[in-house]
Amino acid sequence: MQNQKGIGRRWRQKGKRGVSPIIATILLVAITVVLAAVLYILISGLTKGPGNTPLGSALAMNTPVASAGGLTYTINIVPSSGLTPASMNFELTSSSGTILGTGTTVTVVAVTGCLQAVYTFSTNAWAAASGGTACAGASTTVTLTSGMQLSLVASVSQSGLGDKLVAVGVGTFSGQVSTTLP
Repeated sequence: MQNQKGIGRRWRQKGKRGVSPIIATILLVAITVVLAAVLYILISGLTKGPGNTPLGSALAMNTPVASAGGLTYTINIVPSSGLTPASMNFELTSSSGTILGTGTTVTVVAVTGCLQAVYTFSTNAWAAASGGTACAGASTTVTLTSGMQLSLVASVSQSGLGDKLVAVGVGTFSGQVSTTLP
């Protein structure tokens, strides 16, 4: 008889060492919530695209310098890595906000002075520069580097005052960067 009482007491003592059912339930629910939150964060990161890079952080245009006659402006550009001519389009606007463009082109000039690509306003399109001064393998997909120049050949207003060159992000780039012509 004492043996049976001793076994019963040992069983009760073992039972008291375990976690109570209420605490066990709370722990299971907490672990489930934490795992669900971690999975949600991982999956939501996979379903979204990489997002657009603001053009303003990828391209800076310095003050334009006018050539003789005021119809050609040279603008130094300071791009970040990964920016190509095809990643942007251009607009030329007058001081009144009218979009100009007939007879206007933008040429990307490499650091060495050769022509890399040409943008034509009338067709809103890029083309690889060609001719005797074109860079070897000129292409609209070349990565722009610091020190390259945008050479704007434009039919601007008589004085050119207030005319603005606007670069607009395309594809993976968004936003605009502009500079006022002197």
